[in-house]
Amino acid sequence: MFFIDLIRNPAPIQGSAWLSFVFFSTWFAQSKLTTPIALLIGLWFGFQKRIALGVWFFFSILLGEFTLKSLKLLVARPRPVTNGELVFAHGFSFPSGHALASALFYGSLALLLCYSNANNRTKTIGAVILLFWIVLMSYDRVYLGVHYPSDVLGGFCLGVAWSCCSLALYLGFLKRPYKNA
Repeated sequence: MFFIDLIRNPAPIQGSAWLSFVFFSTWFAQSKLTTPIALLIGLWFGFQKRIALGVWFFFSILLGEFTLKSLKLLVARPRPVTNGELVFAHGFSFPSGHALASALFYGSLALLLCYSNANNRTKTIGAVILLFWIVLMSYDRVYLGVHYPSDVLGGFCLGVAWSCCSLALYLGFLKRPYKNA
């Protein structure tokens, strides 16, 4: 019951260390951060002579953000009015941008890790940490009172789907060696 109360009524723990952590962690799922970092990761892959991988990573994140903005305008769902929100959020509610951005960015990092040459233990630990981070980013949007749970679920599902589909595109087309025609 404690966790349900945390989602529905976060006011009793305002000012706590948990709330400070939630405010801090939510910053890591903003497109203002994830898109430039995706560019840097893409450039790093380019310098490693893995240009297709760098292009895939950056444009997956960039096109995912574009899709997010378009869907928000198309659906135009207002944010919840709870009078208990702990932070001001602007714009429309569905899908949750933080949930989509975290599932897309950190999910893509997890997929990269799974396809890397790292040992299985490193892959497992890394994937679990990234999954935990994605779940935390998604949870905090409802906790802060700026999204309905369906907004977060929609953003999460869209982010995961976008990551998986773009990886399939990369593995199926971009990674193939070009034939001289």
